[in-house]
Amino acid sequence: MKAKVIMPFKDKNTKEIYQSGQEIEVTKERLKELTSAALGPFVEAMEQDRKEAKAEPKKKTTKKAKK
Repeated sequence: MKAKVIMPFKDKNTKEIYQSGQEIEVTKERLKELTSAALGPFVEAMEQDRKEAKAEPKKKTTKKAKK
């Protein structure tokens, strides 16, 4: 999944420093970590990936009818 860096940060796993404006490839789990950081979001999902995430089918739950 592609993401755009909106706030410079040093990756805790790779120790690489990313600057604002860079486009990086991350997993969905890592994207969630980077967007929910205590200091604020470091990245935002690219437009194409946002559309793909929304297009994923959601599980439907059915309710039993009351008698």
